[in-house]
Amino acid sequence: MFRLDEERVIDATLCGGLARYINHSCNPNCVAEIVEVDRDLRIIIFAKRRIQRGEELAYDYKFDIEDDQHKIACMCGAPNCRKWMN
Repeated sequence: MFRLDEERVIDATLCGGLARYINHSCNPNCVAEIVEVDRDLRIIIFAKRRIQRGEELAYDYKFDIEDDQHKIACMCGAPNCRKWMN
């Protein structure tokens, strides 16, 4: 899911572009930006660095901080992994 603003969240669980397969990482190689096009909001994915062939696309989902009971484990394997996605 991707939050556009306080009222709208995009959920590509059942349909959507290939970007729905981008995974979380604490050391992401992509960044998502919200831009306005013809008075409508769009999500654009930009590479933060050169991405190698076969490398997985990843960005930081920046989930809201949750209490310990509702934490989602992060298994990105980055050297700076925070151990939790939220």
